[in-house]
Amino acid sequence: MISRRDLLFGMVRRLREADGDKPVSGIGADIGEADAAYVRKDYAAARDLYKEVLKANRAHKEARIRQGLCHYHLGEYMQAKDTLLMVHKQHPNEYLACLYLGLAYARRDQLDKCMEVWKKFVDRDHIGVMREINVHRALFETGEPLTGAEVAEAVEKALAQG
Repeated sequence: MISRRDLLFGMVRRLREADGDKPVSGIGADIGEADAAYVRKDYAAARDLYKEVLKANRAHKEARIRQGLCHYHLGEYMQAKDTLLMVHKQHPNEYLACLYLGLAYARRDQLDKCMEVWKKFVDRDHIGVMREINVHRALFETGEPLTGAEVAEAVEKALAQG
């Protein structure tokens, strides 16, 4: 008797032999090219390539996050906010979506929304970023005059330092 696992992987193996090494699900079909453009910091090309991936699979979380990051790096803060907010609503604990959604709000001078998003932000791997966010949250809560640009620049500097 053949197990379900053997049956499933046998079908996958036959599909791969027939179609080459293309992903069976189609989910990762074009994301490699988009990721390569992102790594090269060609954010405009990467944004467009992620858009194509999302046309094929609207539920591709990583492509949507990267598209939002591309919008942010290109200075398209409204589009970044919209894209990352969509991810944040479905996956509230997603590190990058939460971080860059807050940054997009800060760049749009919506510090109240920025700080609300960052209340839920936790990343024990990047202590410097967390420290910077928490310092600005405390300053905001005590009524210290802050601008969105200075908050975003400080967090981006902490990000760059690792």
